[in-house]
Amino acid sequence: MRLEVRGMEKATQRFVQLWGMYVDRFDPSHHCMDCLKGSRERRLHREIGDIESLELSNDWPYFYLCGLGRAPRRDSNVHLAVSPRQGAVASVGSLYGVTFTIHDALALRVDRLPKRWMGLDKEFTDCRNFQFGVQQFGYKLADVPVDTDSQSLLPEQAPSHSEVPTQDVSLLSKVL
Repeated sequence: MRLEVRGMEKATQRFVQLWGMYVDRFDPSHHCMDCLKGSRERRLHREIGDIESLELSNDWPYFYLCGLGRAPRRDSNVHLAVSPRQGAVASVGSLYGVTFTIHDALALRVDRLPKRWMGLDKEFTDCRNFQFGVQQFGYKLADVPVDTDSQSLLPEQAPSHSEVPTQDVSLLSKVL
């Protein structure tokens, strides 16, 4: 995979954070960056500027790019979840005029969770990182009683590295 960033020279200080994470696990006890487990791409940060080609690793099932904008965050945040796929191109633009393009990567749709899903607070259910983790790895139910009308049909344990799906996002959509 290869990352290309355009328009960042004029928007460097607009993002509060900009990071990328190679992901192969999910910790549902956290939200935001802390729920995604794997390895940070240290060369991707908010001072990166425009780049034509930043080679990314293909050795992970997923790469997650996140840019946290300033208020209103819902409009200014950027999320791009991908899996390596030769010949595919994934791209996302930002409110600030920055475009992030990842070559040889397939963009993964991340569906939103309903409010109070599984009894979780808004910090979890509104978090795009957490939504991605639930979608790709499933949600392990806590050892507490849960309203049966809201139980997840997703796997209760994360799949092994070789079982990680690369594109089937229909499972979460059917549940919701």
